[in-house]
Amino acid sequence: MTGSLDRRSFLRVGTLGLAGAMGTGLRAQISAGVTLPAYVADVDGDGQLGAADTQLMQDALFTSRGFAIEPNTGFDYRADVFARAEIDQDAVDAVSRTIGLLGARVKVSDPRPITVAWHYGWYDRVRRPLLQQTVRYLGGDYLSNDPRVEEEFNRLKNELGITVDAISWIPPRVTPTILRNYQAGYFAASNAATRYVALLYESVLALPGIGGRIDFRSSEARGLLMSDFVAMARTLVEARDRYPTRVFQLAGRPVVFIFGSHSWGLNPRDVGEFEQMAILVGYAREAFKTVYGEYPYLVGDELLPLASTTSPPPDRVSRAVNFDAIYAYHAANLKPSATPFAINEAYGALQRLRLVRATAAVHGLRNRFTDNRLLIVPSLAGGFAKHGLPILSTTRQAYANYVKLLTRFHAQTYLPQEWPGVVGTTVLPAPIYTVGSWNEEYEGHAVLPAQFNLALSDSEQGGFDIAMALKQVFGWNHYAKRAILGSGRPIAPLSQVPALLYRRPTPRRHPGAAASPCADCRTR
Repeated sequence: MTGSLDRRSFLRVGTLGLAGAMGTGLRAQISAGVTLPAYVADVDGDGQLGAADTQLMQDALFTSRGFAIEPNTGFDYRADVFARAEIDQDAVDAVSRTIGLLGARVKVSDPRPITVAWHYGWYDRVRRPLLQQTVRYLGGDYLSNDPRVEEEFNRLKNELGITVDAISWIPPRVTPTILRNYQAGYFAASNAATRYVALLYESVLALPGIGGRIDFRSSEARGLLMSDFVAMARTLVEARDRYPTRVFQLAGRPVVFIFGSHSWGLNPRDVGEFEQMAILVGYAREAFKTVYGEYPYLVGDELLPLASTTSPPPDRVSRAVNFDAIYAYHAANLKPSATPFAINEAYGALQRLRLVRATAAVHGLRNRFTDNRLLIVPSLAGGFAKHGLPILSTTRQAYANYVKLLTRFHAQTYLPQEWPGVVGTTVLPAPIYTVGSWNEEYEGHAVLPAQFNLALSDSEQGGFDIAMALKQVFGWNHYAKRAILGSGRPIAPLSQVPALLYRRPTPRRHPGAAASPCADCRTR
């Protein structure tokens, strides 16, 4: 594809350093004289502000990342508080100014937000059909069963602020190799211990449907859902007990996102079907607990339907209260248009309005099994921008402004009003956001590399634009070395962070792999 960026291009641009690749535009967009969120100024990631943060910034002054897969030698990404890929005096001053205002040796009171990205495991062949699901990153040589590639991805996620991998979970009856690929690749990566794992249950692919909807009066659909919940519990047991990864938990329960739950139920007027659905989810929760030891924390794909009105119809309410939380796979359900939708102030205001409507719609709703309120998990992925669907248009800084708008509403309005006193507890360790797909450009909202994201109108940062925008807002992933409250323990003293996170991967040689008949079967 024209403009695509392969591994050689990444390496070539990287040797140029930052100055020639970025220019002055981005520098002007991030002005000097600003203060930072405390968790961004906590550059060493130890949970408090102090002299160590200032010293780290001074030691990193005038270093630059470049835009190769590997950073330039001597670059400390923790100091890149503006996500410009270079450390200048403005960055050093911003950290010093923030610490001066908040006070040295002060603990960071607002925990660093938790970011969740979708991560897929069905890449069984190097060559894939044009315009279909593919990862051209690394020159197209990404195979899901190669732990060395996943090691490289993990290192980049920690640098660029991605906390949790919601790995796409599809039963072997649909995609026979996907779970084996995770075992051989993702879970076997040498730095897997830096990652938190949730599941993304692909219910639309896993369960039989009629016209895109799932009929819960069908004994086949009911039986398969039960068996899938048992199998998902086994996958998370492996992630917890067999591999060094840590399982992402809320309220002490492992998190399972569900793709397409808004398609559950064939006939909205059939009250009996929705009653059967509720009974079945209850049984599935019990079966999951039998295997894992805790109930799953279910996050339903219900935010967009509930955001369409502040008074949702009974079928939507009946379905939503099966879940502990709701989210949207991406932020918008765009209609066909002759011109691209720009992610600008108006677009951001529209998405904020949807969050306001969703807040009103779920206010007072409680999970039918726990009697707890339903949590909203906002999506920061702008929407689909792929072949055959409307194309979004954005730039790095426009996207960063969009993310700031949504997170500001969520953290400063929604959470204090709807969940007072809960942030910082095991129920909600920190604000949580989904950010889109990490390793599938076909979805159209890929986090990295952004030049494969068709929404990106002009790259200023060599394909790192969207990821750098997220890092600008959230900082690097402190949770690589610090526990998320209720989800596990740190894996190493914080003093070992640089050595462990900056380790260079070994050269890759990909073995040949047979294609799975369903390796590229995902459709949206």
